Formats: sequence, C-alpha cells, structure tokens
Amino acid sequence: MLRNVFLPLSGDEITYLKISENILQGRYYLGDKPSSLAPVISLILTFFKISIFPILGFVLNKLFNIALVFLGLRLIYKVLLELNVNKSIAIAIVAFTIVNPTSVAWFSRLYPEAVLFYLFWGFIYYSILEASKSNLLKLLIFFALLVFTRYVYAILGVIVLIKYFDYYKFYKESSKLYLVLYSFILLFPFLIWAKYLINVERNDLSEISYFKRFKIDNPIIYNIKCGLGLIKHYEVSRVNGLPAFVSLFVPKTGLRSFSVSLILILGFIYGYISNFKFLFLKRVGLPILLIMLGLIIAGTGFSRYWLVLLPGIYLGFYLTLKSFGLIDNVFINLVKFISLVYIVNEFRLNVLVLNQYF
Repeated sequence: MLRNVFLPLSGDEITYLKISENILQGRYYLGDKPSSLAPVISLILTFFKISIFPILGFVLNKLFNIALVFLGLRLIYKVLLELNVNKSIAIAIVAFTIVNPTSVAWFSRLYPEAVLFYLFWGFIYYSILEASKSNLLKLLIFFALLVFTRYVYAILGVIVLIKYFDYYKFYKESSKLYLVLYSFILLFPFLIWAKYLINVERNDLSEISYFKRFKIDNPIIYNIKCGLGLIKHYEVSRVNGLPAFVSLFVPKTGLRSFSVSLILILGFIYGYISNFKFLFLKRVGLPILLIMLGLIIAGTGFSRYWLVLLPGIYLGFYLTLKSFGLIDNVFINLVKFISLVYIVNEFRLNVLVLNQYF
C-alpha cells in the first residue's frame, strides 16, 4: 500500500487537485466552470495543500487516507463482534481485506475509496447499535459525509428511514423533538447543495458532470444495461458493472467475466439469505445490496467501487460456507492460502515498480 504514497498523481486525482486549487481562491470550479462533483475529496486535498512543497501535502494526504482505512478496519472488527461473529473469523476478514490487491492499489491514492471505506463502515456500525440520541446523530453525520463523497450513497437513505422508525418507537413523546432537530441538521446542507447542483446542471455549467449520464434518451434503461454489464457505457473504455466484480478478487487489470462475477455475487448473497434469522441480512447485507443496486442504476461499477463493500462480501462468503456445514477452520485456512498468493504478487509488483524508478 505504501508504494503508492510517493507516486505522482494521475487520472481523477488531478481533477480533484484542480478543484482544490480553485477552492483556495474562493470558488468551487474545475477550470473555468462550476463543478458538480461531490466535494469531500477536493476539500480534504485543500486542507493538506502545502504551496511551497506540494509533494509533502500529497504524501500527508495519502497517509491520512491510509489512517482512515485502519480506522475503518477497526470499525469492521467492532461490527463483526456486535453481530456475534467469532473473533478468529473477524480477524481473518479484516486481514483478508487489507491484503486484497484492489485494497493495496487504491486505498493509498487520492481517490474517494479510503474515505468511503471509513464512512460506510462507520455508518454500518452506528446503524446496528442500540437506539440513543448520540448514535442517531453520528449515523446522520456519517450518512451526510457519504453522500457528499459519492452521490450514489444517497440510496442508504432507506436505512436512515428504517432507523428513524426504530428511534421513533424508542423515544418518549417529550424526546421526539430531537428527531425533528436532527432531521433539520441533516437536511440543511443537502438543501443548499441541491440548490447549487440544480443551478449548475440545469444550465449545463459543469465541465465534468456525474449527472450527465441521466441526460440521455431513456437514461434509466440505458444505465441499468450498463450497470448489469450488458453493454459498454459511452463514458468508459470497457464494459463495467457486474462483469467487473470478479476483478475485485483477481489481480489482473481489466478482467471482466459476467458468469464468474454472477456466481460470486450469488455466492455471498446466499450467505446473508441463509442466515436471515440472525439479522445479518438486515444489518449488513441490506446496505451492501442497496449500494450495488445504486451502482447498477447509475450504470457504473469499477472494481474499486466494490472495494468499500469488500468486508461485507467476505462475511457473506463465510456465511455461505457455514450454511453448508463447513467449520470455521476451513474458511480461515482458505483465507491464509489466498492471502499468501496476494502477498507474493504484491512483492512482485513492488520489484517491478522499483525497477522503473531506480
């Protein structure tokens, strides 16, 4: 993971950097046009910007992202313990997540994945805790930051509504004012940003727009076809969506397979369904399925987009194996073997990268 820390910025990292430079001038622009991209990553870049030594700022930002990932791993461990998952299995899932080649490739870059990873599992953690005013407020903060990092996470509003119903039953009549207060706190930044987005998008002012994909003919049908991997989206160079799911686990650039991906997806979903009575589906499986649905509707799904969900996917695989009567040691030994393959491959990649620069 550390090999990316000192590498130059590329791709969307440069886009976020350009926006951050304009933020310092008091405007949310990309080039000479207002931007409608989600603001969190550019704001973080702005915070770490060091004008006299830019590279140091980038390095500190990447180290910050790595720190967020480890905080996210801690949250995942706590989530698994809350769900009464065996400690050895919880540790295996956490370790398996960090050695995954997609984790190594993306978590230390200035992309949204590290931030989303921490925020998503923070959201999950506070969504499964017992009802309290403090937990509700933290849940809403994590939700707001998720949406302002990547818009597709707005679909988790379904979970927020479910939790509102739970909290409504929990609160006494005199305390329900807090629900109204927290609702206002949540809605206020969304309303301001929505007004800004509507103005930018209605007048086609943005140079790069996430919402451009919804301005074509029959956008929902077209995007769903792209999200399912039936056709290639016009904005990208290869088919993404469901066929890209397999590339989350296999360290091969550009790998696509609809059939293998579908088997893997059904494999982990079966684990949640088979353990429905233990509420795994409601507490972890449902948010994961909602995000997957959101990615399909948006017509996207790179391997890094699935990365945030990876620990929950591993949990689903474990539950599937368990439903077939396999003991925990089988899962742990399988994790050890695949992790060894991942680590050997990363050493190989490190040698290749070092040979390019030395």
